[in-house]
Amino acid sequence: MHIERTDSDNLSAQLNIKIDEKDYAEKVEIRLKEYRKEMEMPGFRKGKAPMGLVKKKYERALIADEVNNQMQDAINNYLTENKVNLLGYPIPSENQKEIDWKTETTFEFNYDLGLAPEIDVDLSTLEGIIDYKITADKKMIDEEVAEIQQQYGSFSDLDEVKKDSYILGTFTNEAENINSQTTVNMVELTTKAQKAFIGKKKGDIVEFKSTELYKDPHTMMHALNIDHDRIHDLDVPLKFEVSGVFELKPAEINKELLDKVFGEGKIEDKEGLRKFIKENFEKELESISDNQLLNDVTEKLLETIEIKLPEDFLKRWIEIDSEGKITGEQAVQEYEKSEKGLKYQLLEEAITKKYDIKITYDEILSLTKDLLIQQMLQYGQQVPDEAQLEEIAHNVLKNEEEFKRLSDQILKKKLVKLYKKEVPVQKKRIGYHKFLDLNKK
Repeated sequence: MHIERTDSDNLSAQLNIKIDEKDYAEKVEIRLKEYRKEMEMPGFRKGKAPMGLVKKKYERALIADEVNNQMQDAINNYLTENKVNLLGYPIPSENQKEIDWKTETTFEFNYDLGLAPEIDVDLSTLEGIIDYKITADKKMIDEEVAEIQQQYGSFSDLDEVKKDSYILGTFTNEAENINSQTTVNMVELTTKAQKAFIGKKKGDIVEFKSTELYKDPHTMMHALNIDHDRIHDLDVPLKFEVSGVFELKPAEINKELLDKVFGEGKIEDKEGLRKFIKENFEKELESISDNQLLNDVTEKLLETIEIKLPEDFLKRWIEIDSEGKITGEQAVQEYEKSEKGLKYQLLEEAITKKYDIKITYDEILSLTKDLLIQQMLQYGQQVPDEAQLEEIAHNVLKNEEEFKRLSDQILKKKLVKLYKKEVPVQKKRIGYHKFLDLNKK
């Protein structure tokens, strides 16, 4: 057997594999003898059929099988021994001639390789990266306090509908088979629908066009109790009979409410509540800050480091890998969609290699156990002992997708830690809503 590599350029190469009869003849002969032992043929005892007849029936198929196995082993061994960093996997070259398995005794294969580019990443040279410390601003805390007050508030009857009322009643349209009792929250309605409701009393009937009723079609879907498929194209008249009008009086923030919501003595007053909300929100906002840093460093790396890919190879590889599901033109489109993601994947590999970032199974196992405990506590389940918990975690990690997802979580945390250490970041405090506005631009 002879294997030879020819480099087309820095990103593509071709492997030529030649397999002669002497490479496979002995193994094929052994397998033919094994077949003969088990072969039953009329006129001969089992295992006594003439070797000529055995060869005639099985030899060419066994040659094809053995040659293909040797060819695959040769490619895999070459790639491993020479530490070839591939993109995708080897694919048959376009100049590969068709093999006549019935007559040929010497076989030649040509395979194309797509080579991963060498990437040098120096995080210390990146400029203009901001590490945001997102704070819970006054608006964010006010909204959460108001949400608590609404959630634990009390309803009282009203004589007529006001701008912030809740209205109990029934939507009807006989032609569309709509008959749905519901509670309407005035703030969810369009301005036109709100005006139609203002001043209405118990027993009044209000008429609308469905397209002029709710701000959000999905809210109307639940109010009318109809399927999602119908709601977006629904354009019908509706009647609503008012059977009750209420107002929601927000709960007063006092010790009684705070003890009820958070546990006795945990929070003493409104100031303590606001401090509690701020601290908890800012813990959650750390992950948003970290994701922003990851994204910003990624974009800066892609912007500053030129990464060339073996485009022609990858487009052919995508088409072949689809097993006939997409055409050449579609393969080009798929390549264009995946190009940026592939470049980032290569950058990530270069970073983890240069800065010696490793993820161990024990780290993934520990994270899995922590998440299992959180989930069990959340649903009021008893946490098992350490041995049982570890067994459950091992079973979870048998799922390849779950294993990769958890591994990616750990990698992201390690990358964030690395970037904060190695990238010359500018630290900046920013309120949550200002941060949202920044990301809209």
